[in-house]
Amino acid sequence: MAGHPGTAAELDVGVLLLDNRLPRPRGDVGNARTFDFPVAYAVIPGADTARVVERRAAGLADNARDTARALVRLGARAISTCCGFLAIVQRELADIVDVPVATSSLVQIPLVLQTLRSDQRVAVLTVNASTLTGDHFAGVGVTDAHLARVTVVGLEDTEHFNPVIMGEVHHLDRDRAQREVVAAATAAVQQDDRIGAFVFECTNLPPYADAVRASTGRPVWDATSLIRWLQSGVRCDQDTVS
Repeated sequence: MAGHPGTAAELDVGVLLLDNRLPRPRGDVGNARTFDFPVAYAVIPGADTARVVERRAAGLADNARDTARALVRLGARAISTCCGFLAIVQRELADIVDVPVATSSLVQIPLVLQTLRSDQRVAVLTVNASTLTGDHFAGVGVTDAHLARVTVVGLEDTEHFNPVIMGEVHHLDRDRAQREVVAAATAAVQQDDRIGAFVFECTNLPPYADAVRASTGRPVWDATSLIRWLQSGVRCDQDTVS
């Protein structure tokens, strides 16, 4: 386990990591410097990227549960993950620990839809649209009624970003990745001006959120906004308790 320094009593959020080695610039959920509060990390054994993204995290539920329990024993007051596709094990994790669990940024979709006009849509930007299923959405409470107002935008055909995230390329060219992400988001808005906001599924996308906001004029919510929301509910600053 690794993460932001701090005692167990100070630990706010525990993050389940996939069993991979990816470049994680600041802004990425897997980089502890992304957050200004204590975060701890623990790897789910056997959770390679392809298994989670392309094979529905097959056979990983027990390992994910054990890893979540270990973070709670360490002192984590809430649990999240470093992959939005782990939405598929949301209930398995939430039901076995006594702290809040939010496995995926997709859990924010119903709330974001509530903030938009009823004729607007949310665009979900994902590392692979072809393997993001209804079961992933259902796992975090996104219903068919919600999905009627969701557009899924996949990055599986990007020449650089997707191969980096899938572990096929080991060097991240951040500028190149940003251009690909921005191009996909911009094209989505140009094709459908009803898109009123973005939710990033992939936890490696937050470093590019500001560029997408600037290029599209739409708000963006992602895994870092989710984790900060979790932390705001569970933090306990003893100095302020009377």
